[in-house]
This record gives sequence, structure tokens and C-alpha cells, in this order.
Amino acid sequence: METELHEINVTLSKYQKEIICKAFYNREKILLRFKNDALRGSDTLLVPSKSLKSMKNDTILDKSTFIKRLENGTIFENSTAVERMENYCLLFHPTVVERLEKNRKNYKGMEIVLDYSVITDLIKDSVTRNIEKLIECGVDCH
Repeated sequence: METELHEINVTLSKYQKEIICKAFYNREKILLRFKNDALRGSDTLLVPSKSLKSMKNDTILDKSTFIKRLENGTIFENSTAVERMENYCLLFHPTVVERLEKNRKNYKGMEIVLDYSVITDLIKDSVTRNIEKLIECGVDCH
């Protein structure tokens, strides 16, 4: 299953741009925190449309990773139905775009997870171009 990306416009600090660039270069997962006033701006960021979050331990899972685990049965190995509900009580979050609009309207900040370890060849070029635009102002990626 391919990750669907959406463009959002935010204000990124130079530090956040460096973190994004380094995470992409090193194929890592990062968490970006935005205050409400940073939820608007001229920096365009590609973000995954959805993520899954476990209600039990607040672990954010990539949708495709969860579906692969679900399909091959590893998420439910050696567990009863009750244990599955207790241990894997998962829910789909609204899209990042929906959360962004809601948080802008309610004057709240938000967190966005970017996981560059799951970038596939189909979306790598788009993400690369997006990051190149972000770092045009001289951000160091290494």
C-alpha cells in the first residue's frame, strides 16, 4: 500500500528545516511540533494523509506497516479476542489536513510525524523536490 501525501503550508524554523533534511537523508522518523501561529505560512511540507495510533500506548503506526502486520497475522499472533481489543485498540485519525484545519480554527498547535524510513521509489522524487525547496535558504543537511 502506497503512502498518500498531501501538501500543507506552515512556518518552519531553520532548525526544523535542518531536522527534516537530516531525517530524510538518514531515512529516520521525526516528530515536528507546531504552535498555532506556525500552522500557517509559506513553507510547503509533504505529509502522510493518515496514521494509526494505538489508544493503549500512544504509539503511532504507519498505516501500511499496520496493514502488512494485520495481513500476515503477526499483530494478532498468540492472542485472544479480548487481548486483541486490550492490546491493539487502534483507531484511524482524521487526515493531517483535517487535523490542521481544525487546530487552526481552534487556535491549537499540533504535532506531525514524518517517517522517512518508509519512503518508496514512487514518492521519493516528490519528497526530494519538496525538501530541496525547503532548504534553498542554505540549510545544512549533513
